[in-house]
Amino acid sequence: MYIRYIFVLLSLLVLISLTSGSLSAKLLFHDDFEKDTIGSEPSKWEIGFNGKTKAEVVADPKDASNNVLKTSTNPSNDSRHDGPGSSIYVCGNENWDDYVAEWDMMFPDDFYMGVVFRFQDGEKFYLSDRRLGGKVYQFYKRQNGSWPLIGDGMVDNSPQVWYRAQLILDGASFTFKLKERNDKTPFDSIDPATVADDGDCKTGKFGNYGLVFIDNLFIGDKVEDLVLPVEPSDKLSTTWGVIKAAY
Repeated sequence: MYIRYIFVLLSLLVLISLTSGSLSAKLLFHDDFEKDTIGSEPSKWEIGFNGKTKAEVVADPKDASNNVLKTSTNPSNDSRHDGPGSSIYVCGNENWDDYVAEWDMMFPDDFYMGVVFRFQDGEKFYLSDRRLGGKVYQFYKRQNGSWPLIGDGMVDNSPQVWYRAQLILDGASFTFKLKERNDKTPFDSIDPATVADDGDCKTGKFGNYGLVFIDNLFIGDKVEDLVLPVEPSDKLSTTWGVIKAAY
C-alpha cells in the first residue's frame, strides 16, 4: 500500500510539472494583416524609429487577395534608418527576451533588408539581414551609431520570392534559418543560415528593417507555441502548420 501511495504521489508531481510547463509557454504575438485596411499602417505595430517613410498594409504582389505588410514606402536605396531615414516599425513587448519567431518574408529587390529584434531604441537593437548578391546573411548590433558584425553566414535567396524565416533567441545565442515558403522541410532539419552570440541587448521588441514584405508572423516561447488558440466558437483557428501544408 505504501509503495502504491508513493507511485501515485510521484505521478501527480510529474503531471503538475508538465502542466505548469505548458501553462507558462504561450503564443506571444501573431499578425497576418487580414483585419487591416489596404493602405493603412499596421494596427498591431508602432514606430520604433521615426524616419521619413511609412509602413503600410498592401495587397500581396503574388496574390492580390492576401494582405501583407510593406515595411517602407521608399525604394531600397532610401530605406536605411541610418541613411536617408527609413522608419523602423516594431511589435510586441519591450520585456521580451527569449522566443521563437517565424514569418513569411519577400525581398522586393537585391538590397540590404531584414528584421530587427531586442529593439530598445533607434540606437540599440540587433539586426538580421541579407546582403547584396543573394547569399550572405548576417547579424549586426546597432550601438552608439556603429554596426558591429556579430554573426556571418550564407543562404541562397532571391528577390520576388516568398520565404519562411525562423529566428530563435536563447539568452545571448541567436539562430536564423531561411527556406522557401513552399518548402515543407521542418526547420529542425534545416541548417542555420546565421548564428551569433552577444549579450548586450537582453530584451526588446521585434520589427522590420528596410523595404521588405512580411506576412504570417508568429512569435512564441517555443516552436510548439506557434499556434493560434481555440476560438470562442470552439472552431480551431488556422495554424502555420496547416497553412504550410497548402503550399
